[in-house]
Amino acid sequence: MNTWNKIVTVNGEISSDEMGITYAHEHLLVTPQLPDEKYEAYTLDDEEKSTAETAEFASYGGKTIVEMTPINYGRDVLGLQRIAKATGTNIICTSGYHKELFQPSWFAEKSDDELFQIVYDEVLQGIDGTGVRPGVIKFGTSHWQITAQEERAIRAVARVHLETGIPISTHCDKGTMGMEQLDRLEKMDVEPQHVLLCHIDSAENYDYALELCSRGAHICFDHVGRELANHDHLRIEMLKKLIIAGYIKQLHISGDMGKKEYLPAYGGKPGLRYILTTLKEDLLKEITEEDYNQIMITNAAAFFLG
Repeated sequence: MNTWNKIVTVNGEISSDEMGITYAHEHLLVTPQLPDEKYEAYTLDDEEKSTAETAEFASYGGKTIVEMTPINYGRDVLGLQRIAKATGTNIICTSGYHKELFQPSWFAEKSDDELFQIVYDEVLQGIDGTGVRPGVIKFGTSHWQITAQEERAIRAVARVHLETGIPISTHCDKGTMGMEQLDRLEKMDVEPQHVLLCHIDSAENYDYALELCSRGAHICFDHVGRELANHDHLRIEMLKKLIIAGYIKQLHISGDMGKKEYLPAYGGKPGLRYILTTLKEDLLKEITEEDYNQIMITNAAAFFLG
């Protein structure tokens, strides 16, 4: 396997020292490619509003956002470039495939080699002729199942990783199928330390999170800010226990706020500031500031360096 050994943003490569406070799983510009009206709530297509949210993140010390919108979910990498430049943030974009519901209409018609080549070409040459390269690749699985087409996406993404070394970040629907994702990746010789399993906190199961960490994978708590009434108490307790268990270097925190109701600029709450303000205050009652910085700064720099 080639060594990645770089951090690729929409505006070029940066050093790990430039990463700073990082959100490992967010959406800034999204247009789900389905006609159902319910996806209007998930459509973030106002660049001015998304820029304002990103500027708010930066004003509270945030430096890097990993934007996890993949193929066929409304990627706009030139828009991300403009947001990054306007706000002084680093934005890392992604290649790869979502769960089957959001896969392109052509997905099933492509051969395994073609599915691999599409992502491989984006990693090396850039997305949609823009020259903007992703810094991470993605696949997704469905709630409590991995479909046949999702199996193919896993294989394609794993092959790209093995060829290039680029890290993998996954969609675990409602936190499920993390173990099964790792099983399949390991069968293809992908090492768990290069895999970030996202939405794991949604399962609300400490033992499950612990087992994933024990296998060497990184995990993302990225549904914080959804339970404001109890100050994300369960997630804070789970993070505290995982730190005590010795897995702090595998933990990441983000908001996955790819929905209008989560972002003040679109009329929602708590916004991208939440992790850097309210959640930080509550976390620091249970963990040290050194622990917080390890999760928010050091871990991301190490993982996305590959």
